[in-house]
Amino acid sequence: MDHYLLPLFIVNIVIILADAAIGYHVAPALMRRFTPDPETADLSVRGMRTMLGGVVALYMFFNCLGYFRHNGIMLMAVTAIVVVDMGAQLVVKRKVGKGREE
Repeated sequence: MDHYLLPLFIVNIVIILADAAIGYHVAPALMRRFTPDPETADLSVRGMRTMLGGVVALYMFFNCLGYFRHNGIMLMAVTAIVVVDMGAQLVVKRKVGKGREE
C-alpha cells in the first residue's frame, strides 16, 4: 500500500531543489527588469532569495511530514504545488526574456 511513498518522497526532494535553483536565478531577472534603481533591485533580490529559503524549508517540512506520517495525499499535494510553482517561474522567466528582446 505504501510502496509509492519513498519514491515520491525522493522525487519531491529533487524537484524542490530544482525549484529552488530556478527561483534563485529567476528572482534577479525579475527584480532587475521591473526595478529601475540598481540598489533597490539588489535589496529586493536579497529579500526575495531569503524568502525563497523559507519557502523551500516549508516544502521540505511538508514533504517530510507526509512521508513520515505515511500520508500519500500530502506528498502528492506537495508534488503538485512544487510543479505548479516551478512551471509558473519558468513561464514568467520566458515572458520576461521575450520582453527584453522587443
